[in-house]
Amino acid sequence: MMKLISAIALLLSPVAASADTLPAFSFTGVAALRADVSPVAIPAPKAADVIAKSHMYIQAGKSVLFGYAKTPAEFAEATAYWTGVLSAAGIQAGVPTHKDEFFTIPYRTSDGRVLRAFVAEPRQFPPKDEPGLRANMALAQGALAAAGLTPVSARVVNLEYLLPTYSILYLTMPETLQERETQLRVLRPGDDLDADLIKASGVTVVQMAEAWMLVYIGPELGYVGLIAKTAEDLKARLDKRTAYLISAGKRIVGHKITAIELDEYKFAAEILFFQ
Repeated sequence: MMKLISAIALLLSPVAASADTLPAFSFTGVAALRADVSPVAIPAPKAADVIAKSHMYIQAGKSVLFGYAKTPAEFAEATAYWTGVLSAAGIQAGVPTHKDEFFTIPYRTSDGRVLRAFVAEPRQFPPKDEPGLRANMALAQGALAAAGLTPVSARVVNLEYLLPTYSILYLTMPETLQERETQLRVLRPGDDLDADLIKASGVTVVQMAEAWMLVYIGPELGYVGLIAKTAEDLKARLDKRTAYLISAGKRIVGHKITAIELDEYKFAAEILFFQ
């Protein structure tokens, strides 16, 4: 009897009453559960024109497209994709080959033109700026079309071993030497380029991304810089180098002489020529 009384007293004690301070139990409905669930972040789909796998990166040889694929599955994926691109452009693709992780895609055009690939120098656009990259890609495509060179594909290239860039496949007329073909090119000699010499060359200027880097359409340009201590020494060196370039089959655009202050060297010259 005493045990029963003690149990009743315990239930009525302040300790038992403290349970009133605990949160009240309540039922959570379905609507509330839905409201409390945080939305799951779904990754944005990659753009269809982004090359993010190395075996999908295509390059242009003299008369074929080529790339690298480690497995038959990679080879099949890459060649199916690029033969589809060619077909959509009205270019007849031949039978691809794959050996020692190297593959080729032969092709034929109706008018004898050939495919060439332009890979942009990443300094042509702001770093880590995809809109800027894409704007530059559009600029290059427009310049090609205006020059009569037909763009076939334009792809953003995002690979681990390359800085983000883009690649454009386009059609041009072949020459015996590719250096003499009209192509979209980059000249980056390291020294500042002279605007008058560039103008004299007659190439189509697409972009002067830096003072030392020219994006242009035309045959391949070459550049040589010379320095000397005296004007006489510079002239002798300039005459000798010019004669050598001409004997090697180069076509001289022109040269420019400037004064410099580089220790004992006081004169400099730059020669611009076609390869």
